[in-house]
Amino acid sequence: MFNKTTVEDISVMTGISTATLRRWCDKGLVDHKKDYKGWRWFPEPKRAVKQVKALLDGGSQPEQS
Repeated sequence: MFNKTTVEDISVMTGISTATLRRWCDKGLVDHKKDYKGWRWFPEPKRAVKQVKALLDGGSQPEQS
């Protein structure tokens, strides 16, 4: 079975609230996908963590790699 990295997982890894992460995802600041139920998941969790850390360091737009 395929385990998807969820909002909760990224939130725990970065120390931000799930609400903040969802808001940043909705603004397009953190790369994510939505499944058929509309739940957010992260196909590249390391990239999502890097984007969140860039935002926490004061960047409005994280580096795209």
